[in-house]
Amino acid sequence: MVVTYTVNRCLCHVDLERKRTRSPDNQTATPALVATDTDAQPGSDLGPLIEAASPSDFEEDEFQPSDYDEASMADSTSIGSSIYSHSFHNGRRYHKACLPYRHGRYPIPNDEIEQNREDMLHAMMMEVTDGKLFYAPVSEYPQKILDLGTGTGIWAMEVGDMFPSAQVTGLDLSPIQPIWVPPNVKFVVDDVEDEWCEGDNHDFVHLRNMIPILKSPTKLLRDVYNNLKPGGWVELQDVDGAVHCDDQSIPDDWPISVFCNLMVEAFAKLGTTSHAAMLGREYLEQAGFVNIMHHTAKLPYGTWPKDKTMRLVGHYYRLAAEEFFPAMGAIQMPLLGWSKPEIEVFFAQCRNAMRDDSVHAYGLMHFWSGQKPENAA
Repeated sequence: MVVTYTVNRCLCHVDLERKRTRSPDNQTATPALVATDTDAQPGSDLGPLIEAASPSDFEEDEFQPSDYDEASMADSTSIGSSIYSHSFHNGRRYHKACLPYRHGRYPIPNDEIEQNREDMLHAMMMEVTDGKLFYAPVSEYPQKILDLGTGTGIWAMEVGDMFPSAQVTGLDLSPIQPIWVPPNVKFVVDDVEDEWCEGDNHDFVHLRNMIPILKSPTKLLRDVYNNLKPGGWVELQDVDGAVHCDDQSIPDDWPISVFCNLMVEAFAKLGTTSHAAMLGREYLEQAGFVNIMHHTAKLPYGTWPKDKTMRLVGHYYRLAAEEFFPAMGAIQMPLLGWSKPEIEVFFAQCRNAMRDDSVHAYGLMHFWSGQKPENAA
């Protein structure tokens, strides 16, 4: 079932100027923050080391709320009220809506808390990539761009602003996108794992934080392949669900490591793979893509880095993790035999762990880009 809706044709009210001043031509990000690995296998090079901060490196009020202006989350009245049907669990709202047979398959909330977390993660990504929205060498004037699992639509809107001559479509299960968007952006309500078709002439298809929740990434990527024109590009942007460290400072049974291991088991029960981001090359090759490129970016758990930008990235990532862990764990951990009191104590331990600057742990974001062959039929 596909539900398409049109939104008001006005520019979105988000902080686009900041993006323009940081990377107007979408050139390569700061080498110290992002590693490029075109030919090597995933995990062979995690990029440059992150130097830990000393107490004198921190500034007073360094992480006070900024003037970042969140986009409006107003609903569009052109969508039937059934689309906005939801279920609630532990005070959080989850997708139910017009696709009732999909209820419960997407394990993450879609409420305002989650929407704010998504936009905060986008701001984090703009910091760690120096304002780069993607790495794929997309043509200078793309005409059709598709964002699968668009969420709040912030990536689609910024790409629409970057390429005003392109038609940008965002697709998601939930209609949680804002009403004020660039005139060349539209949103579609559908399940990316269903049979969907947006045409076979797209220049670029983008997926962020999607591959680990898919039951069959290769099947979806074959659909993406069929929706691309010859020479078109796809890019996957996902965290690999593992805890990394360069200096062996992670103690045994560190709560964040325990949680990530629990999610491996929980995702497996859902029929998905929490470490799927590490397998991007395999998925892309199986779907027929060539010229595969790989970039990685380190995401510190907390504000332990010496570099101020990485410290801000760690601040964002810690806040996002503190909201994600209980939202994900409240549903999945009882299935693994945990009681509610045990879960509450455990997440308190996780919060404390991410505030321990003696532990220099980080997550790893993978950017996988692949091209449909120029001579493809």
